[in-house]
Amino acid sequence: MQRRNLEEVVTEFRSALQELAASGFHFNVSIDKDFPHAACDDSSLLLAAYLSDQGFPGAVRVHGEWGGRDNELVTHVWLKLDGTLIDITGSQFENYSQPEILIAEHDDFLDTFEVEAEGRIADYRQTPELPRYDFNQAYDAIRARVPG
Repeated sequence: MQRRNLEEVVTEFRSALQELAASGFHFNVSIDKDFPHAACDDSSLLLAAYLSDQGFPGAVRVHGEWGGRDNELVTHVWLKLDGTLIDITGSQFENYSQPEILIAEHDDFLDTFEVEAEGRIADYRQTPELPRYDFNQAYDAIRARVPG
């Protein structure tokens, strides 16, 4: 079996997530019809699980604070996988030209954030101290929406 590429996997995940959000699906996590607004953390946790299931394990949660041109953006979360930055919610920041999907070794926008020294594995299934959301319900709905 040939390993699929990272961009394909991230794109199919984000598309499924966005379709569900637009349809009004109740995720029971902090993702709603306004996706990607205010959905960066939970989206990243779910994406990390999907990446792991698709042969890309080990994504780390990156939590940044006080980013933007004037440090006006209080917080943002994205993934780092083997040195590659992955952000599927950066487009929520309207005054910035972030793509819907960022997969890059470096990003000037993300560099504006102060980042915690140590990230943790982002896969929600490996993170016991999460809020009492039903990540499994959200994950199963996304998986069911992914083609194939």
